[in-house]
Amino acid sequence: MNVLVYGLGRSGLAVTRLLKQQGHHVIAYDESPKNSDTDELARLGVPLTLTLTTEEVNICIAAPGVPYDRSGLVELRERGIETIGEVEWVYRTIPATFIGVTGTAGKGSVTRWLADVLALGDLPAKAGGNIDPALSAVAEEGDVLVTELSSFQLERCPTLKPKIAIITNLGVDHLDRHHTVHAYHEAKRNILKNQDSNDIFIYNREDPTLCSWAGASAAKTLGFSANTASTSSLGTDACLVERGDDVWLRLHGVDLIAASEMQQKGTHQLANALAVALAAKKMGLDNETIKQGLCSFKGIEGRYSVVKKLNDITFIDDSIATRTLAVKAALESTPSPIVWIAGGADKGATFEELETLIKNKVSLFVGIGEAGQTFAERVKHLTKTLVFTEKNGEAALRFACEEGLRHLQKHNNRGTILLAPLAASFDQFKDYKDRATTFKRVVNGLSEKDLVHG
Repeated sequence: MNVLVYGLGRSGLAVTRLLKQQGHHVIAYDESPKNSDTDELARLGVPLTLTLTTEEVNICIAAPGVPYDRSGLVELRERGIETIGEVEWVYRTIPATFIGVTGTAGKGSVTRWLADVLALGDLPAKAGGNIDPALSAVAEEGDVLVTELSSFQLERCPTLKPKIAIITNLGVDHLDRHHTVHAYHEAKRNILKNQDSNDIFIYNREDPTLCSWAGASAAKTLGFSANTASTSSLGTDACLVERGDDVWLRLHGVDLIAASEMQQKGTHQLANALAVALAAKKMGLDNETIKQGLCSFKGIEGRYSVVKKLNDITFIDDSIATRTLAVKAALESTPSPIVWIAGGADKGATFEELETLIKNKVSLFVGIGEAGQTFAERVKHLTKTLVFTEKNGEAALRFACEEGLRHLQKHNNRGTILLAPLAASFDQFKDYKDRATTFKRVVNGLSEKDLVHG
């Protein structure tokens, strides 16, 4: 088969390697390939074409970052050439058990967490997709593929039928691509469209849209709720219950584990744990193994984690929090007073859901990156703001941390400095992991001598 890979990068190169292993003839197209991409193509013996009409192809595999309405893809479809995504190709060509995970926030944590728990249960589980690595790089016949699926990827998965589909929540994101919230949500809904009564849909019962989708789903549905005060948790398959001074995760009516026993903290992570527990149970794991997996998970790079404490000041890295829902969860979980560092390449961020939290908990907002000034303008009526326009990402984070320490002097050197960008990283960093690594390096370079004592 002649296959065109449209767009390189992580997923494009991964599927190119897989296609070559499968014995297909591959040509690649990219509007601005990196030198490392062209070097890898040369090693694989794959030609790089500068036009889309030089060679007939049977199918096109397009990278997630290429918009559906890109003129080149429209031209291919008009020529009758099917355009799909890398995940779809893996699904069609590698016999495996697929578990799909999507949502606005938490999908990366659930993906990695679930794969780790399933591995404890001696299942051949691998995590991939939108989260590193690309699915093509790890998928093998017989695997349980726990796949993080972005809205971009789900636009190009026409036949994907996951055995278990998990949707963590629905918020607002990627309006720069989808234009409307409805279109963004409908892209997420694609994960459900091929499921039938043999499949399972796990969803957040606190989200009314997801409840309506569950009501219309052909799959078996399992709901979870992390709101102990909500009446919707009654009769829920997985929920939180208060017991004394602690909160317990209840799975199918059985109190499974106390929140205090887990390394992951915050209500948003408890919600993720409930989704993981439900999926693991449906994959045949016993409660003790699930409990062990919930306890041992240390999180993923850039997801809400304590980097360092200087006396009573805590530094928290949540570099992957690029969506309003994720930032809301971070602000809710973070002790005040908060110095909130945010900014980067704007993805159409919304602030309405954050206003009360900003007003009540954020003592200083520090804007960095391309969106720093814009974000500061949108919150200046709620809290004190500073903006640092330096393009160097490390310098920007150092300024933010130093100003944060100076500000918290007024609070007796007590509080939290939180990196939760609400924006993409590509204006100042290679990716969110690079932003997280840089933040940690800056923070770990600070010491008690940097504290200002009155």
